[in-house]
Amino acid sequence: MSANSLDRMVVVSLAKLVPADHQYRQFKSRFNFAAISPILHALECKAYYKGYGIERLFKCLLLQFMEDLSDRELERYLNENIAARWFC
Repeated sequence: MSANSLDRMVVVSLAKLVPADHQYRQFKSRFNFAAISPILHALECKAYYKGYGIERLFKCLLLQFMEDLSDRELERYLNENIAARWFC
């Protein structure tokens, strides 16, 4: 390898890795997350540290329900599936 090939940086967008016709994209375009955002934030704890955020956790629960996954399976699914990461 030459020194020039090691100096290159490649930027990959997660959104570009998920096909345009993927079922998660279709669901996300049809479901109005903005409408439920105030409801979710009303339920959110008033603690300083918010963790991943209540909206992201809600999306994880939706994904868990849609794919019929246990908690452990969901964790693995999110680690291995690019579309699932994009969705959440």
